[in-house]
Amino acid sequence: MKPLLAAGVCALALATPAFAGGTVTVLTPGGSVKDGGRAALWGPAAATLGITVREETTDEGLPAVRLQAGAGRVTSDIVFLSAYEAELGGREGILEPIDYSVVDKSKFMPGTTSPFCVGIYGYATVLAWNTKTYPAKAPAGWKDFFDTKAFPGKRAMRGNAETQIEVALLGDGVAPADLYKVMSTDEGIKRALDRIRTLKPNIAVWWSSGAQHAQLMQDGEVDMSTGWNGRFQSAKKAGGKTDYTFNQGILATDCFAVPKGAPNKELAMKMIGAMSNAKSQAELTKFITYGPVIPEAFEVGIIPPETARLLPTHPDYRDRLIIQDIGWWAKNNDRIKALYEDMMTE
Repeated sequence: MKPLLAAGVCALALATPAFAGGTVTVLTPGGSVKDGGRAALWGPAAATLGITVREETTDEGLPAVRLQAGAGRVTSDIVFLSAYEAELGGREGILEPIDYSVVDKSKFMPGTTSPFCVGIYGYATVLAWNTKTYPAKAPAGWKDFFDTKAFPGKRAMRGNAETQIEVALLGDGVAPADLYKVMSTDEGIKRALDRIRTLKPNIAVWWSSGAQHAQLMQDGEVDMSTGWNGRFQSAKKAGGKTDYTFNQGILATDCFAVPKGAPNKELAMKMIGAMSNAKSQAELTKFITYGPVIPEAFEVGIIPPETARLLPTHPDYRDRLIIQDIGWWAKNNDRIKALYEDMMTE
């Protein structure tokens, strides 16, 4: 197998010995997500269930599952995936359906669970701006992003169609409730691409990573950018003249999934059920600035008010968010990606 576990493998005696309740292997992306998961998610859940957790680390999610499935050697019981990856994995038949008899999906925000995926946290594509460029009146939403008369200046957009199509249509006046209906027509896609075409003279950078768009804002190289809320908050914290709004933010999630043929499938489902609670999701915010997708997490007294205001799923923002339609993107991504790339290089 390719260096799936190159970043390290470790068995954690998180609770009682393995013979008490078995062992579950969790495949994580490492870093603060792994540290937070150990402290807030599978660590407490393992103690509750009386099992041992074995951690494997990779910077690849779905490709790692595909590799294990293709080799006929599935070793992971629970994997971290983006909701988009989980949608693809479910369609490819390499993920187990979630057992919602042991996972209470009623706790979750609508749209943050799926047949193959249980949400862990949410992050949003949002609009950020340079507070020095716009000291008197800040942009309020995507219409302002495309209004170069009222808000002149350089823009940055993602060099990938995902979420940028939504942004363009919202900026062109499409109501959030109608967004994916409009996107499901050829006319809607043309409308989105044409809206971005009108902005191209002002687009200084087509960004390709979160680190890049955060640095652009921190250094003042552009006046507005699309991008991820956590990255913009980091730029702001580092002293950049940066602010952002959650208004009409496009919410996506990362989630737990179970590979097809997981050696401990039933225990994995119980583990996901035990991790899916308000307290655990609230504790996780001590490690990552992503929003809990179990609303009760904001009510258990763990998240400080000042931290809560930085999270996209805060109660004050929740009704202004748009939950990304992952199924739409799984069905249309290849076609839309090609059209978007053609538009960028015209």
